[in-house]
Amino acid sequence: TPTAAGTRLLAHAREILGRIDAARADVREDITAPRGTVSLAMSMSMAKLLTVPLLRFSLAHWPGVYLKIIESSTGYIPGFVSSGHADLGLTFSDEASVDLRFQHLIDEELVVVSPPVAKRAERANRASSDLASLPSISLRALSALPLVLPGNPHSLRRLLDQYQQREQVEFRVIAEANAIPQLIELAQAGVAHTILSFEAVRQEAERGLVHLRRISQPRLTRPVFLCRSDVLPLSMAAAAVADRVARIITDAGPAAARG
Repeated sequence: TPTAAGTRLLAHAREILGRIDAARADVREDITAPRGTVSLAMSMSMAKLLTVPLLRFSLAHWPGVYLKIIESSTGYIPGFVSSGHADLGLTFSDEASVDLRFQHLIDEELVVVSPPVAKRAERANRASSDLASLPSISLRALSALPLVLPGNPHSLRRLLDQYQQREQVEFRVIAEANAIPQLIELAQAGVAHTILSFEAVRQEAERGLVHLRRISQPRLTRPVFLCRSDVLPLSMAAAAVADRVARIITDAGPAAARG
């Protein structure tokens, strides 16, 4: 059985060997035909938007690229990229280590997620996958709703707390749950309302499982950043994936205001 020091040494050795393999692949690849493994860390909400189109494009155009999608809380993602466990990451903040480089992609709009409505209104809501055509709710009305939100230090909760302080309102938070599927399930079951990004809950709304509303002025948005190491070199394959990720997200449509 290895000692604690031996275990740490083994982890470093594996990381070094992985970088050697990446370097070999990098010098062999052609810019028009990238090759090698690329790991991308992101939250569940971004994975719902990005995974299918990214993997579809990769399989069709980059047969030599092996994609690894890492789903994680955004709080851990900068550390993954800093340590080399992920080549790229998607975060909702650029407040992290100085050894990272952040590229602002979009400001995605957050919406109120409520229990499903009556059948006639449900059909109208289900037919619309366009953020601009969603009904609105005033900030005052929102503050009266029973909400289930993520707890601190979740990035979404920190953003919502800043929003409350800036607009001088206080949300009626009756419970906390950090997982997006739990928040959607609670809204679907009629237990409470919640606040999520439009893309995180678009599919459920289209199926009539929940009812979505935009928040009246001021709109509530959060930034999305693509981060990479500012110290470790980025392979051609990872650079190609970064470019495609940025393109998919910025082309996502009305759910985002381009920055």
